[in-house]
Amino acid sequence: MSGRDTKAADEVIARHSARVSRVFELYCQRLIAKRFTAFRILGEAPSGIPRERGMVVFSNHSSWYDPLIFFVTSRAMFPSHTAFGPMDADALKKYAFMQKIGIFGVEQESVRGAARFLQVSRGLLAKPGNGIWMTPQGEFADVRTRPVRFQGGLARLARDSGAIAIPMAIELVFWNEARPELLIHFGDPIDTSTVSRDVDEWNRHLEQALTTVQDELAEAARSRDPDRFTTFIDGTTGVNYIYDGWRYVKAMLRGERFSAAHGTARRSRNRD
Repeated sequence: MSGRDTKAADEVIARHSARVSRVFELYCQRLIAKRFTAFRILGEAPSGIPRERGMVVFSNHSSWYDPLIFFVTSRAMFPSHTAFGPMDADALKKYAFMQKIGIFGVEQESVRGAARFLQVSRGLLAKPGNGIWMTPQGEFADVRTRPVRFQGGLARLARDSGAIAIPMAIELVFWNEARPELLIHFGDPIDTSTVSRDVDEWNRHLEQALTTVQDELAEAARSRDPDRFTTFIDGTTGVNYIYDGWRYVKAMLRGERFSAAHGTARRSRNRD
């Protein structure tokens, strides 16, 4: 790691605020609870990632919600690592406060932007307790698009940083409720320090890793079975107040317990 990498990372770290991050986390949790029936995880998040090791979580880029999903997930499931991530530099100018929650700007589609991303990321990953969260596809892509294709930044980090890379799949799907389900699934951690590969080899390996977890999540999503998942954030169920009110009255007349959930499937277990 060069001195330039260290300086670039130190500038990003200096702008980070734990207090602002906590407030933004609460905002994201409430927004997700309001907009989705539930935020569910298939399987478990990887545990036991040493704090002294840099961590890179990479996902498909399915929606506008991805950065919010990253933020809530990182703080709840990987508390030993402070999350940082890249964002288009022009867009970040409009949302300057996001620098306080770990976002750093990079120019899109430019050599200078690619160099900036690598400098900051290598510098951050060289320091204990830092993680990079990113969407290596570089643009919005349908969850069904195959083959999965990445830009080169993640592969270069895998080659140079020795970080632990973790694939994460995201899907937003409608089941039985008026609001969609937010589903995620992690793959096995990849220790990039144990294998020597060039950039092209790393790119293919990491693309396949994300493809695998996306396919696994897609299969579970098609089952429409919440019991296959752990509920991380339980949102608001039901259709509307008038319809739910009528259902409530009918349940009372029948001596039944009322649930606002439209479906008949059992609710999944909550995450402790």
